[in-house]
Amino acid sequence: MKKEVINVKQWQLVRRHSPEELADFSEGDFVTVGRRACLRQKRLESVILPSACTTIKTEAFRGCKRLKSVVLSSETNVGISDAAFAGCTRLRDVEPFSMISAIGARAFAGCRVLRHAEFGRDLQRIGDRAFWRCDSLRELTLPSTLTSLGRAAFAHCIELERVDMEPALSVSAPDLFRGCISLSEIVFSSEWKEIPKGAFRGCSALREVTLPSVQKIGRYAFFDCARLSEVTLEHGVKRVGMCAFAQTPRLERVKIPNSVKRLGFGAFGFGFSKEKITLCVESEYMLRRMKLLLILCGSFGRVRVEQTGKTLNERRRERHRSTIEKEPVHLLDGEDL
Repeated sequence: MKKEVINVKQWQLVRRHSPEELADFSEGDFVTVGRRACLRQKRLESVILPSACTTIKTEAFRGCKRLKSVVLSSETNVGISDAAFAGCTRLRDVEPFSMISAIGARAFAGCRVLRHAEFGRDLQRIGDRAFWRCDSLRELTLPSTLTSLGRAAFAHCIELERVDMEPALSVSAPDLFRGCISLSEIVFSSEWKEIPKGAFRGCSALREVTLPSVQKIGRYAFFDCARLSEVTLEHGVKRVGMCAFAQTPRLERVKIPNSVKRLGFGAFGFGFSKEKITLCVESEYMLRRMKLLLILCGSFGRVRVEQTGKTLNERRRERHRSTIEKEPVHLLDGEDL
């Protein structure tokens, strides 16, 4: 039987090796779990960190395939570095998750049974692919405190169903929810100015989308969203990127505001189809403009444009009627007859 080895130097856990399933450091005096300190510990199942611990460094617990639970301090914020828990395929719970202040690239990548990620008010950064293929995550709330959000941070979380973004959240990232095939409900932040490249690519459960305050929709943003049927773009959208809504066979209606000025190549797909996408515009000017833009981007055969607002003549008649109501015609004097 191998003996337990715990090496602590300069307030840092340098190495822990033990046949024990539980690593109880609650009485420890270190503030950092060092780089690869518990790398690929085959028997490790549970970890309790001391209240003084503020940092878990790169690959600290990477590949601990039996690790099921991690208990953090409820008094001190903890920063988690790159790939700290990557490949911990049985990791279910990190408590309290709300005490995490930074999450590095691939920090929880491949943690397929991680059930909860309740972000706290002190979280500032989520790195690239931080939760890549965390298959058991079902709901997320992204806090407004985030100042950095990495590429593909939640890509291929196949059971993720709902995402709430706090109203003041302003950061975004490419491929953010790519391949989240169960994602059906999104509450967008009012501060999001851009839907990044491929952000919802392959989210085949999405049915309806309303985009408030967005100015630009990036390339392939909603590409291959097989069940997407209705999209509402509110005023302020200026550009729809290349293939943003391509490969969406059930898309029927898209509300287009007057602010749209540019469509990327194949923005709404290519070719001719009997089941066309209807672009709803408000004015005759936008009707003519959208037809020209669709021809230039190659989507004309896939789309028809329909004016839902009032025509120019209707608006003229309304203005004339309101003028008469405000200034009624008086009877002429008898001497003028």
